[in-house]
Amino acid sequence: MKHSFKHLVIFFYLFLGSMVFAEDNLASFLLKDYEANTLPMVGSKNADFTIIEFFDYRCGYCSKQADDFSELLVENKNIKIIYLEFPIFGGISEIASLIALKVWKQNPGLYFEVHNGFMNLGPSMKKKSLIEVLNNQGLDGKNIYDSVKGEKNNKIIIQNKALAKRLNLRGTPASIINDTIIPGYVKLSNLRNMTK
Repeated sequence: MKHSFKHLVIFFYLFLGSMVFAEDNLASFLLKDYEANTLPMVGSKNADFTIIEFFDYRCGYCSKQADDFSELLVENKNIKIIYLEFPIFGGISEIASLIALKVWKQNPGLYFEVHNGFMNLGPSMKKKSLIEVLNNQGLDGKNIYDSVKGEKNNKIIIQNKALAKRLNLRGTPASIINDTIIPGYVKLSNLRNMTK
């Protein structure tokens, strides 16, 4: 019964959402409870295509998805990508997410480079490699790492996890492209077709 209710809610958003929420799409609607500018975003703010990605920095397919999103951003100026840190593997994944959110808050122009640098580390991520990625961007990597190490209950990560749960998303990567929810990796050719 609970599972059916989730599907009914998603059905409502997908098929009735455009009538209720005018020009907004599902992706934009799902972000309405977040405070402005708290979520990392790249691309055109006024884009016709909104992509939300749930990811973990140690997920191999997330790394592949990051490469595809980077290429898509170069090719298509009519998209924006909102990154939802979703560290399902815990441990150093959680630390990497906290660091990335701190970079977004303090140096938003460096977020995309740090994000992609962390993605390239993948499952072999270690404290030293995180610090190196930050240092390569002219940041004080050790200081940033140490400042987030003990942080618990980050509000944005809690919101991201709650949203993923409401959408019944359990793994990474997972994307929402305008009104379409896609669990798992999306090939670049499919991304191109969905954002024409």
